[in-house]
Amino acid sequence: MTAADDPGPDGGRGVAARIVFDPSVATVSEEEFNELVAIMRDGPNAKPLTPEAQWRRDYHKAMFHRRLVGVQPDLFGGKPVTHMYKAAPGPVSDWKPEPVEEKLSRIARDPQATFGIGRPALSPEELAVVIDGAANWLRIAQRVRIAGAFASYDGRAERRIGRKGVIWRLCSPVFAGHTYVYLDPTGAERVEKIVMVELRDVEPIDDALLVPVPFHA
Repeated sequence: MTAADDPGPDGGRGVAARIVFDPSVATVSEEEFNELVAIMRDGPNAKPLTPEAQWRRDYHKAMFHRRLVGVQPDLFGGKPVTHMYKAAPGPVSDWKPEPVEEKLSRIARDPQATFGIGRPALSPEELAVVIDGAANWLRIAQRVRIAGAFASYDGRAERRIGRKGVIWRLCSPVFAGHTYVYLDPTGAERVEKIVMVELRDVEPIDDALLVPVPFHA
């Protein structure tokens, strides 16, 4: 687990990781630039990072630079344009809207269905089996594949099936049946995708990590 105040990739840390020093447009030296980026990334009085938080920072930075083509300055003093390589396309989803007849039948059987299409929650016994089964592989930086999803109105959840990523954070005991996954980018995605998924919907894989893990034996 990381410190509770770790800003994550959507905060200053993530923005700082996207900034690249370009001497053709820079108004400060590279040393001063690095100092300013460090303040933006860490804050003026940053606490020491845990090994997991440092790995997350390094992984996010490596993922960005792997896709970076370069920075194009604007000839008229505008904002520089960052060019990125496109990633491989994502998995093809066979999601289709729920037929009206099936929806009416489901609502008739389940009075709570009017609050969402969802799926039945795991019983305490079933949840315990899932958590116990994940104990052998559930750890930060483990490569995983999304193997299932709850039903959604627009197919957004179902389209994650088949995507790969890494375990980004572990959840508190209150959400022990869930985990956070940092998804590999697909297509023209430019923004990080970190999703909270149920343990029953992820499976470990043996793909090589982009950044080595220093905190596991």
